[in-house]
Amino acid sequence: MALREYRFEHPKTERSVTIRRWSYLWAGLLGAGYVWWIGTGSVLQALAINLAFAIGVGAIGLGSSMLSSLQQVFVLMVLVPLAIFMQGSMMITLIREGFRKRGWMIRIA
Repeated sequence: MALREYRFEHPKTERSVTIRRWSYLWAGLLGAGYVWWIGTGSVLQALAINLAFAIGVGAIGLGSSMLSSLQQVFVLMVLVPLAIFMQGSMMITLIREGFRKRGWMIRIA
């Protein structure tokens, strides 16, 4: 399954954080801000990923201006949501690894 749900549990305080499917959308849209808000993961690495995706989506936008308007709409309607999905998946991976490094228990919900 592409959008796994995770439950992170602190071994001593029993505090838990749940990542559900909508989290992938928010992580894709907010990027490093979402990683910072959750409180784990490498925010600097998330910023680098944000920058790479911003450059990529910008290049796609500029490159698609050479296409006809119908092709341009199609390219943007396919590639922008795909970029959001890919960025969201990468941000959730950063969050998961951040919890793992801090010793939290990770359960697939």
